[in-house]
Amino acid sequence: MTLRLYRDDAYLLEFEAQVVARLEHEGRPAVVLDRTAFYPEGGGQPWDTGAIGPARVIAVIDAEPGPLHVVEGEVPEGRLSCRVDATRREDHRQQHHGQHLLSRAFVEIARARTVAFHLGAEEVTIDLDRAVDDAAVTRAEDLANEVVARALPVATRSLSAAEAGAHGFKLPQDAGDDVRVVGAAGFDEQPCSGTHPRNTAEVGVIRVLGTERYKGGTRVRFACGRRALQRWRDQSRALAELARSLSAPELETPAAVERLQERVRDLDRALAEARTGLLGHEARALAAEAAPPDGGRRVLCRRFDGREAGDLRELALQVAACGVVALFGGAEAGRAHLVFAQPAGAGLDVPGLLKAALPHVGGRGGGRGDVAQGGGEAVPGLDAALAAASDAAGRAGA
Repeated sequence: MTLRLYRDDAYLLEFEAQVVARLEHEGRPAVVLDRTAFYPEGGGQPWDTGAIGPARVIAVIDAEPGPLHVVEGEVPEGRLSCRVDATRREDHRQQHHGQHLLSRAFVEIARARTVAFHLGAEEVTIDLDRAVDDAAVTRAEDLANEVVARALPVATRSLSAAEAGAHGFKLPQDAGDDVRVVGAAGFDEQPCSGTHPRNTAEVGVIRVLGTERYKGGTRVRFACGRRALQRWRDQSRALAELARSLSAPELETPAAVERLQERVRDLDRALAEARTGLLGHEARALAAEAAPPDGGRRVLCRRFDGREAGDLRELALQVAACGVVALFGGAEAGRAHLVFAQPAGAGLDVPGLLKAALPHVGGRGGGRGDVAQGGGEAVPGLDAALAAASDAAGRAGA
């Protein structure tokens, strides 16, 4: 059984230990030590990293009879000097205890309990069992930061399972009879095996980054301590660059962005109108090229490469509005597009024409009435597809 030093001292970074077992974990070498300060992944908190002698510790997996230290490099025999990565350990202390405080704050403010916790590489999330609005989020964030500022002492104690149950703690089925409880004096206490600071001030600050509805409750994203400071710096730089690009004061960027978006919407509307006008002009010119009726229909079969499918469809519709059957195709972005349209009452089975053409481009499509559209990846078959549609239209008019 490995002696887990991190349970009693979350600040212990250097220690000596001896290998008691050599194993493998997912194809990598792993060792079990007689004592360890390396925290194994569990309870939402990631593992510690560091070194065992000359070998680098890249993962720590909770197991029996003790944590598996997955390593890169050779771990020699004998008593070894071990070292936990100090920066990673401090970050995990800040994030994990910040989670405790924020979770308790949501209970106090909104009676919302945390049902899941994840400490990621850039941000932390908790999942609450009910929906909370923005006002409640702000109040919970304020309360948690008030507790941080009070520098309350953080202590751990051990309870039996019966004692923990009597205190109202909800325990996992595999908790055993030795329950470790972590508490910030007078504010929060809960079962936890993770690493925590000596007082709440070491969390630094708790900053909510955003929320979203999740499984009937609320997922809260946040960062604490150095992470929160770095996120603030990154966002401040981004805001300053945005303000400079908009020639606006930083606090007025939302209004400046709204003005810019309205201008873009106006330009999009103007561009759409201009495009429709140009397509209409082109459609009238194309319709004039169609052979005059000789008692049958006027049909224009044409290929247009490089056109977006939407533009090709609009052009076909406008040509049909000029009294001409449009059998149009084109290749764009490695795909063949087909759009067929006819004037009202022209009498062709337009979906049937598309059905005759589609096998040549290896595609799919459909339509009803006077319009049908489809496409496929077999661009070399586009000319044959148009020819097949034109032949079918000719036979229908014979």
